[in-house]
Amino acid sequence: MHSDPEFGDDKFTHARAVVAASEFNQAVLDTVADGIITISGDGRIRSFNKASERIFGYRASEVVGKNVALLMPQSYAMRHDRYLAAYAASGQSKVINERPELEGKRKSGDLFPIEVSVTEVSHAGEPIFVGVIRDITDRKRMDRMKAEFISTVSHELRTPLTSISGALSLMRSNALGGLPPKIEHLVEIALRNCTRLSALVNDLLDIEKLSSGKVTYQMEFWRVEKLVSDAVDDNIGFGETFDVKILAELNGSEHEIYVDRQRFLQILGNFISNAVKFSPKGNSVRLRVSYTNAAARILVIDQGSGIAKEKHDRLFKRFSQVDSSDIRKAGGTGLGLAITKELAEQMGGKTGFDSELGQGSTFWVEFPLVSRDKVAVLKPR
Repeated sequence: MHSDPEFGDDKFTHARAVVAASEFNQAVLDTVADGIITISGDGRIRSFNKASERIFGYRASEVVGKNVALLMPQSYAMRHDRYLAAYAASGQSKVINERPELEGKRKSGDLFPIEVSVTEVSHAGEPIFVGVIRDITDRKRMDRMKAEFISTVSHELRTPLTSISGALSLMRSNALGGLPPKIEHLVEIALRNCTRLSALVNDLLDIEKLSSGKVTYQMEFWRVEKLVSDAVDDNIGFGETFDVKILAELNGSEHEIYVDRQRFLQILGNFISNAVKFSPKGNSVRLRVSYTNAAARILVIDQGSGIAKEKHDRLFKRFSQVDSSDIRKAGGTGLGLAITKELAEQMGGKTGFDSELGQGSTFWVEFPLVSRDKVAVLKPR
């Protein structure tokens, strides 16, 4: 039997190559640990890899051609088609190119936490959505266990620490009679370490509250430069213990931001504390405010040793230190910057820094400038 000369063997070779490539791609997709689902523009499932079968409990043949809302809880499924229609009309998406945490629904009906990444591609002129799904049930379980452990330990430590600290302070004050110099020195060391441990417990409790959404905010309008001045006054004594001056460089602006005063001062206090502890004796830490039409940025500038670029991505993470000796040298808990970032973001602000090794560091927090009649849009998250 001879092949049609009009088509030739090249056509059959090409067809076999296409089939082989398709089979190879499917084999690769089926070995991936994450679920990969392709979805047509009208929300119907086009493909469903092996990991998706394992995660959701369906075989591919049971879901291909059906609306992807099948894999969602009812509350989200009801909005899904409207969401796709709105996206088609506006091009605005809350999930495309993001990694939100949502809920999925297994074949059994059980709901479970998932992390989703959605990318849009075009095939034959039609939009195709590629969803990568990760089951984060185990991660969430571990997060809950960790949060419960931290909360329990923190509360169990706080009461005895308060008693110990009170007793040591009483001894140091000579209220119980004078102490021999050696004993007084030991009491001073014990009290200092008790204070450091109390700070760690308080930071742990703050992190737990922030993670569980238990932090409450008393949001009000405050003049930016008044807040900065208050932060300097609150921390001057701390600076003196390190022989570091804390200076405010202000220009009398009347601009206001909408924040919780105590939480805002906590943010600046964390920045100032770090700047002081890592500044050479005799130097100064400067606070400055810069404005744009939309925001006020408060900068805390030090003349310390700076931070190497390879360590920048660790700074705002929990229990992070620039160097393994930092806790011993400066008394840090590794939680201050993580708490600062969470507080700022939950009040509608953002944080960041600029630093080079040997050139000092500038840490900043930024909040939007808004008029009082637009305050409703700035409720804390």
